Amino acid sequence: MANISADFPPAANQLAILDIFIPGFSALSTAAFKYLQIDISVYFPLIVICGLGIYASNYVWDYLSAKLSYYFMATADIRIDDEMYNYVMGWVAQQKFAQESRQFIASTNVNSRNWYLWIDARTREEEKDDVDEEVDENGFPRLKSNQKHLQYTPAFGTHIFWYKNWPFLFRRSAPDSRSYIPVSEREEISISSFGRDPMLLKDLLNECRAKFMKYDDDKTIIFRGANKPGTLNETAWVRSMARVTRPFSTVVMDEKVKADLLDDMRDYLHPYTRRWYSNRGIPYRRGYLLYGAPGTGKSSFSLAIAGYFKLKIYIVSLNSPMMNEESLAMLFSELPQRCVVLLEDIDTAGLTHTRGDQNAAVEPAAAEPSATNVQKDPSQPPSAVATGTQRAGKISLSALLNVLDGVASQEGRILIMTTNHIDKLDDALIRPGRVDMTIKFQLADLAMMNMLFTSIFTTQEGDYPEKVKKAPLVVTAENGTAAAKENGHAKKGSVEKVVTAEIDQEKEKGIQEQEVKRIAVLAESFAKKMPEGVFSPAEIQGYLLKHKRNPERAVREAASWATERIEEKKRKEEEKAEEEKKKKVEAAKEAVKQAESVAEKDEKKVAQII
Repeated sequence: MANISADFPPAANQLAILDIFIPGFSALSTAAFKYLQIDISVYFPLIVICGLGIYASNYVWDYLSAKLSYYFMATADIRIDDEMYNYVMGWVAQQKFAQESRQFIASTNVNSRNWYLWIDARTREEEKDDVDEEVDENGFPRLKSNQKHLQYTPAFGTHIFWYKNWPFLFRRSAPDSRSYIPVSEREEISISSFGRDPMLLKDLLNECRAKFMKYDDDKTIIFRGANKPGTLNETAWVRSMARVTRPFSTVVMDEKVKADLLDDMRDYLHPYTRRWYSNRGIPYRRGYLLYGAPGTGKSSFSLAIAGYFKLKIYIVSLNSPMMNEESLAMLFSELPQRCVVLLEDIDTAGLTHTRGDQNAAVEPAAAEPSATNVQKDPSQPPSAVATGTQRAGKISLSALLNVLDGVASQEGRILIMTTNHIDKLDDALIRPGRVDMTIKFQLADLAMMNMLFTSIFTTQEGDYPEKVKKAPLVVTAENGTAAAKENGHAKKGSVEKVVTAEIDQEKEKGIQEQEVKRIAVLAESFAKKMPEGVFSPAEIQGYLLKHKRNPERAVREAASWATERIEEKKRKEEEKAEEEKKKKVEAAKEAVKQAESVAEKDEKKVAQII
């Protein structure tokens, strides 16, 4: 018996072994046996089996859910670096399951955290009205736009919701990564529908997109070429903003030129025009050059054109530090078929006469410039003369021409170039085929000033929102008698109410007609007091905006303002001419000094030789 007891350790030794795997098990077992008369060690195998089952259940559930998702569900994964993320999250934030979720994320912006995907289209109906009914101590209405609304989206995890009486799963997770990127910028979302048919899921995604994009109605979407975040040389079209479409009737320019330009663009954008070009082997492109003094409305006209034809506008800045020939070609290759491409101030992009002066501009600078060719042109910057190269941008004229109408150039777009100095542009850039129409924007004439005055001072609908909402008018019977019927009988006093409402409408209509006539008379008087062809429309508009609440004062002070502006322009021109004269004199003196120093050096060399 002694040998048998030596082979089997006592109970205390068994508990000591269990303490290694489950710390504190011996104390717990002793207390249970002492007070409850229960030996936990007897149930230990059952406890181990339950623990293993709980541990393995996670893997079993992951395996079963993966198989269920693969064979019996349709799933759409949405990347956070795609605009679809904004569409889906904007839709989810408005759903009932997101509002009632007990685990949620509260934020003021549900768009992608990637800055280049931020879209300014509003996703909340309540933000359409910016003016509140309350007023402050100064009598001004309080604005709602300075108070951002909270939006609630489901937290990380899986959430069940119903769409068209069908169950869906919304998953939101953050990959386990040690990257320095915040969780909000690397999260993943997906939507799954039960069943193998993905059509209902695609309908949901299309609804998300349609619901989000409806806020871009009556707006012009503006894109700009910029670097992608996290890259140095990779460029892409980045959505800049969505501006309210400007009515084309508010564009101040010659009406005949405006009508001709609209007819030309309307014909170009017709669906059958592309086939017509293709049948004749003509590249399907159209180019326009807008030139004129600053402030004549060239850029505003381009924006109005895009809004009139409901096209997106893509703006390229050739002076941007990140812009080079490769990035420009990449941007143009990614343009959609129907859009407006705007190249602003093309004369300042270092492309002026580069083809004609190409040989002179690329002369080698191995040898130092001699005294005979230094400062030939006193007005030329010394840096350009010293290096023997012409100041130019990163994009050559030949590269720009290849992008605009080369073999690999995009078709279907409308190209608009603006310039203040058409005489500085190379003939190859504005030849027919690249520029199909040239439109000159002139300074304000009599008709333009009249139109500007009328558009600013005429009261439009929505300028002053009504503080008190009127009661709805009663229904007028077919026989001409007005009556509000209630339970088959005419309500007492309804006829008097209708008559009073009609009288008020007639009075209001008469007041509006008188106001229109008054503004027309003031506009004619204002236009006669202002000189034609002197001021740009932007200058006239700036003056009128100073008196936007008082048209009579704008007319009364128009002549004095015009006189002051003309004298100020003359003074600036004289100062500019004087400054240029001083620069030329200084440049001439510097050239003389350099020539004298060269002569002294030559005399010293001759003296040394002698």
